[in-house]
Amino acid sequence: MHDPDAVIHALLGAGTRYEGKLFFEGRARIDGEFDGEVFSDGLLVVGEEARVRGAIRVHTLIVRGGTIEGDIHATELVELHAPARVRGDIRTQALFMDKGVQFDGACVMGEVLELVDPPVSARSADDTSPDGYSDQPTRN
Repeated sequence: MHDPDAVIHALLGAGTRYEGKLFFEGRARIDGEFDGEVFSDGLLVVGEEARVRGAIRVHTLIVRGGTIEGDIHATELVELHAPARVRGDIRTQALFMDKGVQFDGACVMGEVLELVDPPVSARSADDTSPDGYSDQPTRN
């Protein structure tokens, strides 16, 4: 499992609320409220008191007990630690879920969508993928 306490490159602290799109490199942590979309090829940690509403598309997601309402696409791993609450679909290569996690949605594992560079906001007009992801499954 990943060390969620390693160096964090971006932080949305407790008591902070943000609406919009978040693009980051490396590691980011949300401990406050976030409404919008998250895009990264890095690791996102959602803290115990955090509340995220919207789509998350990252390499790795660790939920340390917060609440997520929205679909999750993680190209590598999703970790859900109690008492996390997730309402939305999960698509990932691997899933770890503690006893006591509340999950309301569907989970697809194995063939996940690969994040395409550049992110959605910078993609060219000839990219037909509406969400910034390749339509082809990841091949190892």
